[in-house]
Amino acid sequence: MNVEQIKVSDIEASDRLRELDPDYVEFIRLSIADHGLRQPIEVRKVGRKYHLIAGGHRLAAVTALEWDTIPGVVLKATELEARLLEIDENLFRRELSPLDRATFLAKRKEVYEELHPEAKHGGDRKSDQVDKLGHLIASFSEVTAEKLGLSERTVRRAVHVFRAIAPDVRQKISTLWIADSGSQLDTLAKQTPDMQRKIADYMVQWSSVRNVAEIVRQLENRPKPPAPEKLEKFLSFWRKCDPEERQQIVEYASGQMPSVACNAAWLKASEFEKRTIVEDFAPRLPGFSEKEAA
Repeated sequence: MNVEQIKVSDIEASDRLRELDPDYVEFIRLSIADHGLRQPIEVRKVGRKYHLIAGGHRLAAVTALEWDTIPGVVLKATELEARLLEIDENLFRRELSPLDRATFLAKRKEVYEELHPEAKHGGDRKSDQVDKLGHLIASFSEVTAEKLGLSERTVRRAVHVFRAIAPDVRQKISTLWIADSGSQLDTLAKQTPDMQRKIADYMVQWSSVRNVAEIVRQLENRPKPPAPEKLEKFLSFWRKCDPEERQQIVEYASGQMPSVACNAAWLKASEFEKRTIVEDFAPRLPGFSEKEAA
């Protein structure tokens, strides 16, 4: 990897997929001022200029420090390949919100399928050979899931959320609490574009309400549903338990109220289950041994 000193003024960094975070730029600026720049940026040569591929925050930080040059790696890449590299650099960042990740995955799908049209489901296949071997060509979801360590379902879900939320709504909610909640984004994506816009406006005005279903209820002026009873809450919890957890709950409850547990089991038991209960309990009852001897 050959690192060159590139003039900051020669680097074009517009048309980025992700807005710069001013706080993160300041953090990097302070780090560079104390320890220097430890990771070069990545660019590609376009005429006499260099187009930024990776390192937007680093470039902004050295610009704030008024550096004339910055260490950079010049990559040979087409515009599409450079865009894919930019997307992947962001996707590997841990601090991405669910909305950011959905955005980058959807953009990655667009670029990947433009670079590999043969991998697009139902896309044009330009030769008989490709047509015959189409089942061997990896799909976007498969390749991306393997590359990022995600499940294919997660990739498909994120792309769906991005496409289902209107572009102007995505922009409005990008800095709101919902951008960090995958489940609430799923709920928002199920709404019509007009309702999505109303929900986004509501969230801007009333940031304390953090549930899309509740916002929809208020916007539609529907009455608030009654609070669930204790039994309903328990049954909801019970459904989420696995068999082993349910067994532990039953054993604990039976120990607290054995007579109630036995009565409930007897009333709901089938004839076969009742015979089984009798056969199990009879030896434990007083006088059983004497009756058997008689």
